[in-house]
Amino acid sequence: MVTGIRILVAAAGLAAAIALAQQGAPGTQSTGSPSTQSPQKTTPAQAAQRGPRGAEGARAFLGLGVAPDAEAAKRGAPIFASNCAFCHGPTARGAEGPSLLTSDAVLADDHGEKLVPFLHQGRPSKGMPAFAQLEDSQLKDVTEFLHLQVENYANRGSYQVANILVGDPAKGKTYFDSQCTSCHSVSGDLAHVGTTFKPLDLQRRWISPERNSPSRAVMASVTTSAGVVSGVLTKLDDFQVSITDTSGHRLDFQRIPPVQVQLKDPLAFHMTMIPTLKDDDIHNVTAYLEKQK
Repeated sequence: MVTGIRILVAAAGLAAAIALAQQGAPGTQSTGSPSTQSPQKTTPAQAAQRGPRGAEGARAFLGLGVAPDAEAAKRGAPIFASNCAFCHGPTARGAEGPSLLTSDAVLADDHGEKLVPFLHQGRPSKGMPAFAQLEDSQLKDVTEFLHLQVENYANRGSYQVANILVGDPAKGKTYFDSQCTSCHSVSGDLAHVGTTFKPLDLQRRWISPERNSPSRAVMASVTTSAGVVSGVLTKLDDFQVSITDTSGHRLDFQRIPPVQVQLKDPLAFHMTMIPTLKDDDIHNVTAYLEKQK
């Protein structure tokens, strides 16, 4: 129900925004016929002072609730990446598990008052493990990260990305050569990557690649009293592991002795790299890869 309400509010907000634009928003001449109206340039400072038609106005139109805490969301990003991104994707838009951007549990929460207890308990019956090992403060940071992803998605058409090519390509090459060449090459799998992707997409993809091919699937080897069975991991929680074998059959195992599970994740390095990245690393590597035309 919460999701449906938010969608209806978002639709109404979009219609209202279009109507405001057609009537003449600040920064355009309001006299004369529509064909003679000419836009005027608006500085970022002026845009920030637009009040109800700025960011807070968009929030009200879209029914997004209170603003997420950006600093907490930044702290929550690596926690989400290492604990949740495998199932829900690096920006919570879905992967093996569902997207969280339209989740009632996420949309009904403001600052973790509902999500933190839920995450502590999990939902094992549906394949979601409990995160009892994480502190309340860590889980609250994760909830702020989720709220920020919802807001970014809802406002995806209302902002323009500034130039992100502000790094030093030479320093980016140094980082790439020391950290990435065991798996990647600018003359091999990343040849012409600067032409293939726009800078923002390029930055997102090298930090957290999409699992869009079988070669990036997580593989699992399950050892039982009858032997070892391997396949693509489809589910893993505290109680059960499921794999899909080479013939396409799903196999389910209860995680009780003597069952043991070993995982091989081709993107494991990226998951461990994310918390260690500094802003300069991100900017420099992006600038270096963008030059690979």
